[in-house]
Amino acid sequence: MSKLSRAERKRERAAKLLIWLADRASRNRSLLDRLCRLIVDRVSRRAPHEDFMRDPIVDGNEGFDPDELDRYQRGESGH
Repeated sequence: MSKLSRAERKRERAAKLLIWLADRASRNRSLLDRLCRLIVDRVSRRAPHEDFMRDPIVDGNEGFDPDELDRYQRGESGH
């Protein structure tokens, strides 16, 4: 068995902790599980400027209202 370097042992401990944290977050039975879920959510959330799935039209609420969408789907012209 080879000796692991200090950095490798640190990465291994971090990986084990992350697996434990994700396992607890998926259970949602106790207060600790809920806290783990909050931690996982906060750590894994991307900053808004880095999130490629964000849509400025949706974020700015510039979409169709229900009546406009219905008219558009029926092929009617607007206003």
